Amino acid sequence: MKKLLLSLLILPFVVTAQDADSTKSSNWTYAGLYSFSMSQTSLTNWNAGGENSLNLSALIRQAADFENEDWTWANTFSATYAVNYQGSSALKTGDNLEYTTRLDRNINEKKTWRTSAFLNFRTQFVDGFENREATKPISTFMAPGYLTAGLGFTYKQEDFTLYVSPVTLKQTYVLDDSLSAKGAFGVDAGSTLRNEVGASLNASYTKAITPTLDVTSNLNLFSNYVENPQNIDVNWETIFLLQAWENITVSWHLHLIYDDDILVQNPDPVSGDFTSPGTQFKSVLGLGISYAFGKYKED
Repeated sequence: MKKLLLSLLILPFVVTAQDADSTKSSNWTYAGLYSFSMSQTSLTNWNAGGENSLNLSALIRQAADFENEDWTWANTFSATYAVNYQGSSALKTGDNLEYTTRLDRNINEKKTWRTSAFLNFRTQFVDGFENREATKPISTFMAPGYLTAGLGFTYKQEDFTLYVSPVTLKQTYVLDDSLSAKGAFGVDAGSTLRNEVGASLNASYTKAITPTLDVTSNLNLFSNYVENPQNIDVNWETIFLLQAWENITVSWHLHLIYDDDILVQNPDPVSGDFTSPGTQFKSVLGLGISYAFGKYKED
């Protein structure tokens, strides 16, 4: 199942790998960002204590956009994975698999405003654990999985794109029996699916700030019309990429999440399960190699 899904997501972008030097073909424009970074700590007779550790992280972001006089079809596939090795144990520290597609129809002469249909799918590759000692996963492939689809309007101006949808369907999947039984990620206990209807906003910005510094930022907001509309789901991801020398780069990856249905604070003293929602934040600073072209690297 995982291999089939991954193949279907990557298929529209295979042509880019065949011709990475050409970012435009007919009405299609391609872009890509590939990054790998690592850090290592090695200790020998270190009196202050500590353990040997190794951090590895990888990022793939691929875009394929179609545009003619009236229509625009934008597609983005991204995948990230990070792991920390400490002593003889390993712990996943980052994991994301995401595909976004949006079909736009121009409605003004400057092509800045468009009517749009939007779809986003997001999940992860492998099991996630609370810590190194844990034996039961707190997340896994398609637990959770998120599918968001809607109709709305898009404003696009150079490096900035804003999509607003007053009619959005959000589905949360928990296709793991143990997590489903606990009602994880907002589904009813024993259920594998939760449906929500509301409004959504997506804002994205991609810019080469200097010849050596690039930034990519993507913000997603969602409000459920039926249940607690004031509790807005937030998913905001920003990547800074500094080219230190040729393909050697310094990357800074920031990720903020708030979802009122995901419990991450105040563990119950008996069960150990979390009982309250909270803001999740991740910051990863890395040194590694990267390659970018198209809109992710404006020369």
